[in-house]
Amino acid sequence: MFGHRQITFAIVLLVLGAVGVALYVQNTLTSVARDLPVTLLDQERDAETMIREIANLAWAIEAWQRDPQGSGMTRVAAHLISARARAEVLRANYNLDNMVGAAGMHAVASPALQDLTRWLDEGVPGQPAGSPAVIALMQARARDAEMRLIALLEQSRAAAREMLQNQERRLDRFADGVGLLTAFAAMLLIGLVLLLFRERRVVDLKEQAELSALAAKRSAEEANRAKSEFLANMSHELRTPLNAIIGFSSIIRNEMLGAVNIPRYREYAGDIHASGEHLLAIINDILDLSKVEAGKYELAEQDFDADEIMSAAVRLVREKIERGHIQLQMRAPKGLVQLHADRRALLQVLINLLANAVKFTEEGSIVLSGEITEGGGFAYSVTDTGIGMTPAQIKIALQPFGQIQNALTRAQPGTGLGLPLSDRMVRLHGGWLEIQSQPGHGTCVNVHLPPARVIAGFQPAGGGK
Repeated sequence: MFGHRQITFAIVLLVLGAVGVALYVQNTLTSVARDLPVTLLDQERDAETMIREIANLAWAIEAWQRDPQGSGMTRVAAHLISARARAEVLRANYNLDNMVGAAGMHAVASPALQDLTRWLDEGVPGQPAGSPAVIALMQARARDAEMRLIALLEQSRAAAREMLQNQERRLDRFADGVGLLTAFAAMLLIGLVLLLFRERRVVDLKEQAELSALAAKRSAEEANRAKSEFLANMSHELRTPLNAIIGFSSIIRNEMLGAVNIPRYREYAGDIHASGEHLLAIINDILDLSKVEAGKYELAEQDFDADEIMSAAVRLVREKIERGHIQLQMRAPKGLVQLHADRRALLQVLINLLANAVKFTEEGSIVLSGEITEGGGFAYSVTDTGIGMTPAQIKIALQPFGQIQNALTRAQPGTGLGLPLSDRMVRLHGGWLEIQSQPGHGTCVNVHLPPARVIAGFQPAGGGK
């Protein structure tokens, strides 16, 4: 057994060690808090420079387009060299292991610059370099890259803001831990000698549990990061050729570069164009769902009329409705009702619900309606007389990629993303999706929005004239 003096000496050493550790941790955390914002600012500065290079290139192409006989081609070539040098700087200065910040900028800018360089030197099939059609194609490609870079910059700023907030919370937790360590050592100093040995086992077990929890957390974060990287890489790999397929098939279908003498070729080009747009829509749904599940989808809120997106959704699915033996009826809300929400997201929700109703209603009717609820919220409803679903099938339909398999649905195309994505979009608005269905008697899907989303048009019961 240790004597009283030995135990006191050990406690004093423990306190001095705790104070030293606390000072070391505090100094380390201060350095991290100081260096991280500088790194993020450097990335943002280089990203903005890349955007300026692409913008200058786009203006040079536009000037060349207005005056094809001047020195525009030389200026375009010079701007291309400068932009490619800037992209090379991004590749050399940063670890391009994800699609955020400078890495995302390089992933968008590099393919665009390669396309522009090739078109400047070689033209495109059927059109020589420097022809009006090639210049117009280069202008569209440069502007598209500029817009995508601007969007990526906004996303990287949001990611940087979130990273700084997470870092701040982590620093707070470390600071609390240091304070607890110092307090624990002080308590030992004033007389808790026996607890020094009894608590040693407890501290060891606690540290093991924390290490296990930290390892599990890191494993989950690595898995989520791998999924995000995969989706981001697939986004680039698929969207780039798809955009080319859609663009070139549109040129052939519309005979923009000259007449196509074989009608079936035009028909094939239209089929390619439609298939490309369908596949691009599926990819966009997958990426939107991934953003929502990762908590990185930000609502672009604005004020709009509740009935306006109803009319817009009907226009976008009317062609599908006219191809079937279906009657569509729209019942707009009484009076002027305005909502404050993400218009694009809610429009996509209504389009998804109407598309599902059309898909599973061979003959019959579909009703799209909107109204103020009793609690002052707002609800959209899509009711059809289609095949309907059982409660178990509803649960499957709300899962990503969940598809109901039976004789009536097996022939219907789709990925099973429309309903799950709609459900999560509505939840982001603080609302919920309600599905009422019965096999053979149709389905009614209600989109409930909370009262906070209604900014005009609601009057309490008895308040009207």
